Amino acid sequence: MIALALGLCVLIWFQWLREGRSQAAVQGLTDERQNLKERLQGLEANLKTSQDEIIRIDKLKEGLQEQVKTNVAYAFTLMNTNDVLRREVDIRNKQVAAYKEAIEEANAAIKRQNEDVERQNKEMKRLSDERNEVAEKFNKAVTDFNELAEKWNKQNADLAAAAAAAATNAPARK
Repeated sequence: MIALALGLCVLIWFQWLREGRSQAAVQGLTDERQNLKERLQGLEANLKTSQDEIIRIDKLKEGLQEQVKTNVAYAFTLMNTNDVLRREVDIRNKQVAAYKEAIEEANAAIKRQNEDVERQNKEMKRLSDERNEVAEKFNKAVTDFNELAEKWNKQNADLAAAAAAAATNAPARK
């Protein structure tokens, strides 16, 4: 009986190991199936996005083709406008020549005015120099006066100090 019980234990242990391996294999297959499902969903989403992008690009292409047609018509209009503008440029060039003459006359007048201003600037500089000389003389007189006032104040302070010293020494002599 013991041998039978031990045999059954070994059989159960062996069955248990085999069942564990089977469960691991099943779990691996389940994980792989789930990964494949997720990958398939990702690919389907990419396909949908790609299809939407293709539709968008087709619409954009159609719009650009219409724009090319419009641009060709606009180019013809521009060529016609170009001829009109060239004639206008000729007219404007003649006006520019007339304006140049007027500007030359105005420049001559400005030149004369600049000469007058330059002359006035020289006169102002001369007057400014004279004013600076007078100011320098005044500043020197003020400096001399301040020095004299300092000497006067110092002399008065010395005399007052001497008087005070004499007054404090006089009672001590009695």
